[in-house]
Amino acid sequence: MKFIISLAFFVATFAITSTGQLYAQDAEAPRDTDEQMVRKSIEAFTRAFESGNAEAAAQLLTSGAELIAEDGAVVRSREAIQNAIARHNVEHPNVKIEKLSDAIRFPSRDTAVVDGRIRVVHPDSGTANRRFEIQCAREDGKWLLAKIEEWPHERAALLDLEWIIGTWKSKQGSAEVETTYEWFGDQAFIRAHFTIRENEQSVTGMQMIGVDPETGLLRTWIFEANGGVGEGVALQDGKQWVFESTTELTSGDVLEATNILVRIDGNSFTWQPLDLSINGEQFGNLPPSKVTRVR
Repeated sequence: MKFIISLAFFVATFAITSTGQLYAQDAEAPRDTDEQMVRKSIEAFTRAFESGNAEAAAQLLTSGAELIAEDGAVVRSREAIQNAIARHNVEHPNVKIEKLSDAIRFPSRDTAVVDGRIRVVHPDSGTANRRFEIQCAREDGKWLLAKIEEWPHERAALLDLEWIIGTWKSKQGSAEVETTYEWFGDQAFIRAHFTIRENEQSVTGMQMIGVDPETGLLRTWIFEANGGVGEGVALQDGKQWVFESTTELTSGDVLEATNILVRIDGNSFTWQPLDLSINGEQFGNLPPSKVTRVR
């Protein structure tokens, strides 16, 4: 079970006057104090969760708080959530939460709703991107978390590759490869431009990585400058990625391969082609090569 925390910003709403009349707040007049208090409560909950301090986290919840995990499991009450956090910390220590985006709205004077997306970093199982919604309530002058709900982001797999944006170089034998990854469109695709140089010859091309709207799988499309085309799928398996591809070369030959990407850190990863074959004839595996960030 993963817990989702985020920060917030103001969205104009309505408030009740001291005479009980309803009036619209000025959209340009944010509720700065409320926003700051909501932000402090969520930040404190985040710090408590990451440090495994279940008791401190529980103090920032309403007594009837509710947590809905990505698998649909529901945990109700402050005490039950405290116990769940304690168990989670034992099973998955050192989990970190990184904010990607968020927004806040105030449906009433004493309620706030925060939604957005975050990245959960697990030392043992890699990263995962999630969407969330947190409902907060003001009780006795304090903003407390009343409901926390999370679910997988519809483009989570692509966002899990966000770290690869940039320019990279590698060398294997006499071949040198330079690849630049960049966002394309509204972060709907990652586009890669690659150049392979060997023995004074070079091959250039482009690769697109994106989510197939029909299947939800992460797909890849390859376009070589000399006319070769290919496609495949990418699957995350723990800390490694598996890229399976089939490319039809301009010669008419069909190249198939399974490539394994293993991230080392933010500035390096390894890339290993396995099960290489041309027209069905197996050529085996190549050793892994280290790929290093240039910028």
